[in-house]
Amino acid sequence: MSEFLSMGGYGTFIWAAFGLSTVVLVGLLVQSQRFLKASKAELDALQPDQNDET
Repeated sequence: MSEFLSMGGYGTFIWAAFGLSTVVLVGLLVQSQRFLKASKAELDALQPDQNDET
């Protein structure tokens, strides 16, 4: 198991790269979800209320 984790002496670089990539991807996911929520709220505010027309 330790041989797998060390990855031929490059384990520190490889695991750091995986960790950084994970952090970036999670950050992008969170940012996208916040943007989607804000966009939906803005769209709802701009659309006329459908119930007032009847």
